[in-house]
Amino acid sequence: MRIEEKVKKKAKRHKIQNAVLMSIYFAAGLSLILMAPNAVRLLKYVEKYIGPKPRLNRRISQAINRLRERGLVERVQTDRGVALRLSERGTQLAASMEDEEKIFGTRKPKRWDEKWRMVIFDIWERRRGVRDRLRILLRRNGFIKIQNSVWVYPYDCEELFVFLRTNLRLGKGIVYIVAEEIEHDSILRKHFGLPGA
Repeated sequence: MRIEEKVKKKAKRHKIQNAVLMSIYFAAGLSLILMAPNAVRLLKYVEKYIGPKPRLNRRISQAINRLRERGLVERVQTDRGVALRLSERGTQLAASMEDEEKIFGTRKPKRWDEKWRMVIFDIWERRRGVRDRLRILLRRNGFIKIQNSVWVYPYDCEELFVFLRTNLRLGKGIVYIVAEEIEHDSILRKHFGLPGA
């Protein structure tokens, strides 16, 4: 195997492990994640990188085993079946990844494709904590708010969007839009350092 291929394979492996780690971290309010079917549902967004079931299940299983070997994740037997939880080290690592914006971060390409990415959400008042967390994560990943519950970013961020929808359990309460134009976008262009500001 060529060196480039080895590096890409290792990077993909780490990405899947990070997906597992962060999914467990985001579900920490539940204390535990039952292995099936919840883990697969929470991690479904990695399917576009590693393929559909049964390959998805195998890759997730491998990632969980590697995280256990690293002392980041623990298996726990409950009366509802086998569950996963983060160890103290795993929790610290996930928190630092969140703080350092390493979740499934937005990437800035060399050239802007002149399209705007918009995230629109409508989350019930009783889920205010989730709504506040979503706003924090959007801001942390470079989005700017243009109206209540309408946030904009100029680069492809679908990976982050799917991560947020899945892990915050937002379902149809959040929508991703790719727009050709936004009226009076000169302020946005200036904010993001884009041509035509």
